[in-house]
Amino acid sequence: MEEILDFWIRSNVNVSRDGSNFPSSYLQVNKSDVDQKLCITAESSLLNLCQICEAHTKMCTGDFRFIKKTMRGHVMSVRIQCTKDKSHSYLWSSSPYLPNDEYLVNHRINHGFVSSGMLPSHYTRFVNGSGIGCIDWSLRKKFISTYKESVETEYKESIKTAVHEEIASNEDLDGINILTDAHHGWRKNAKDSSIVAIGENLHKVLD
Repeated sequence: MEEILDFWIRSNVNVSRDGSNFPSSYLQVNKSDVDQKLCITAESSLLNLCQICEAHTKMCTGDFRFIKKTMRGHVMSVRIQCTKDKSHSYLWSSSPYLPNDEYLVNHRINHGFVSSGMLPSHYTRFVNGSGIGCIDWSLRKKFISTYKESVETEYKESIKTAVHEEIASNEDLDGINILTDAHHGWRKNAKDSSIVAIGENLHKVLD
């Protein structure tokens, strides 16, 4: 009996070591599953999920299962629970948190949306069509308000720096020459620009 037990243990250890009982990392989707929930995740969040699974494996032989999934914008918040011990329950999010406790992923998507020039209707059609979640309008409005303040601050600093550099580019250092009505200038899309004046020497925006 002991020999049989030893043989069984050796066989199972070998199977575990060669990885034959591990699930394949190549995952195909069936037709019935093409409408499953999608989310956007960050590299650090994936690493965190691996660390949670690794730590749980060291203390328990149970498997994980999803018991609750909630979309928060483009972020999926998931409650995972052990099949063997229900007290082993963890809340995982597909995005790390910023210092203000808001999701990095949602802010990155908001940044891309605002800086791309897309209209709100374009955004909602795209995300609803792809099924990757949608950031609530009130949160987008709040972000745009904060974003606008930051852009205005950077704009003023950029203009100040450009003026100083334009002055320094002149030998006399007593003034600058500008090109006004610059939005009717050299590029096809320049007519859509809000640039009023650029420096004659460095061609940097001054107003």
